[in-house]
Amino acid sequence: MGRPKRYENIDGTSEISMGLMILGFALLGYLQAALPPHSIWRNGGASLLFMYGVIVPALALGYWSRKAIKSRITWPRTGYVAYRRDGARWRASMAATFLGAGALAAFLAFLAMYAVWRHAAGVPQVVSSVILVASYGYFVFRMGGQHPWKWLVLVLIAAGLAAINLAVPGNLIEWSRPAALFTGLAWLGSGTATLGSYIRHTQPPPQEAQ
Repeated sequence: MGRPKRYENIDGTSEISMGLMILGFALLGYLQAALPPHSIWRNGGASLLFMYGVIVPALALGYWSRKAIKSRITWPRTGYVAYRRDGARWRASMAATFLGAGALAAFLAFLAMYAVWRHAAGVPQVVSSVILVASYGYFVFRMGGQHPWKWLVLVLIAAGLAAINLAVPGNLIEWSRPAALFTGLAWLGSGTATLGSYIRHTQPPPQEAQ
């Protein structure tokens, strides 16, 4: 039952895509911080256009790099797998994903407001760190069991975010920039190492004689 999920990330492409997405958010945060406080690109509808202008290319890069790796490296070595993505179960899964993302964003916003009200500046950062660490841990548990070294990456992510919490005592927005940069690089590095291991240990089948 779990083999399709493991095969989906046998080449590290799921981690690479996730890492590029998180790095896109990190880039967005640093670019917004560099803009003047009253810039139109930080307020109103223009800020949404600015966000899409940064995030969409990052998502597209993750998507097309995944497709390129699958078609040029993975499928020639271990075959093509077509996953079923139709039916009520798939639609329910997609709806749950979007609702979960919205709920998480609302929860983090609530934590930031609570921290301002209670003067507990570290609460949102700690909770966000736990979410980031748990996300990678859950991924390794479900899809990365064939690489035990990924648990060391999990420890590295936890230690790195703890260090960032100590080094950046500001608000959640200030903390999110280095945290997203570090986490995105960790996901990307883990996926790249997985891809390298896959290429080393999986050779393409010999070509049949004409």
